Amino acid sequence: MRFLHTADWHTGKTLRGRSRLDEQEQVLAEILDIARRERVDCLLVAGDLFDSYAPGPDAERLVYDFFAELVRAWIFAVVIGGNHDHPRRLGALSRLLDPLRIIVRGEWPGARGSGVVHIDKDGERAVIAALPWVAERQIVDIAQLRQTESGGSGVYGEGIGAICDGLTAEFSRETVNVFMGHMHVAGALVSGSERASHVALPYAVPAERLPASAHYIALGHLHRPQEVKAGAPCAYAGSPLQLDFGEREQVKRVVLVDAAAPAGPAHVESIPLSSGRRLRDLTLALEEMDSIAAGAGDDWLRVVVRTAAPVPGIAAELRRSLPNALDVRQEFPTQPVAERPPLSSFLEPAQLFAAYYQERHGTAPPPELLQRFGELYEEVSHSPHSA
Repeated sequence: MRFLHTADWHTGKTLRGRSRLDEQEQVLAEILDIARRERVDCLLVAGDLFDSYAPGPDAERLVYDFFAELVRAWIFAVVIGGNHDHPRRLGALSRLLDPLRIIVRGEWPGARGSGVVHIDKDGERAVIAALPWVAERQIVDIAQLRQTESGGSGVYGEGIGAICDGLTAEFSRETVNVFMGHMHVAGALVSGSERASHVALPYAVPAERLPASAHYIALGHLHRPQEVKAGAPCAYAGSPLQLDFGEREQVKRVVLVDAAAPAGPAHVESIPLSSGRRLRDLTLALEEMDSIAAGAGDDWLRVVVRTAAPVPGIAAELRRSLPNALDVRQEFPTQPVAERPPLSSFLEPAQLFAAYYQERHGTAPPPELLQRFGELYEEVSHSPHSA
């Protein structure tokens, strides 16, 4: 049986306030094309379909249009909820989508319903153990989590391991066995774009607690595409787009999985994705802005401008040439900060302002700025409302 593994779509996510719905639509279309071209039997979506508990209607339209195309292509799908998805919101769709072969499990099996999905096709049966994101309150209390943070016993990870054992009880030599979970496996690499509190030590699940009896283990939650050393072939598909600048060097992908019973471990192949804009860091001198802008394309940019001294309004000026510059920061040589006068010393307001500017920016304020400060100070000092 042939599977296509993807995860962490985060549909509806913006980047520094910019919509990326067009990129999200493009990459979902690319994943659909791969699923058709490779004649996959089942798509595995390992959580975080959406970026928020309450996605906007345009984000929902993209996802459900995608599933509608899967139905037309006669491709099964098994979808689990991630920590960004509303578990009951997804669960409410299961009775509608399950008959269409889009099997949705929004909540972990202990909450409601079964976490084991059976797929029969061409005389083969796949048993898919589906484990959505499990919140810490469903397994351990805060005291136990704090014990884990300080080097305790890993109560959360052991709890997840016990759930895995229960879910995989139906695995057999006569079935294609797949485990799918949305979780943080200890030792896997994060990108910095994940929700920090959910990739902390208390949430780490030991790799040895994942089911070695699986033909393949499909993971979601971490955005970096990577393989995980476990008792069976195991991988994070990663997010299909570069979601933030911590992912700017990552090549995004989906994972093609061929598995057969009673054969051994699955054959796994990574298929790169090309949709979406790249995220890129750019460092330039002030005089290079116009020449570099021509080669910037449509990449999302984080820009550092090197100047001799602070330049007011430089971000707005740069964005006229580079409209996709999301972050703009100045970098200039710093000068030694003069020793701060004793508190008992008397300084004029203009001197106080100059000392503050020097300490904040590493250089003396421009004469015209000092002059303007003096004018404003005089104006305020002689105002009839100042007292």
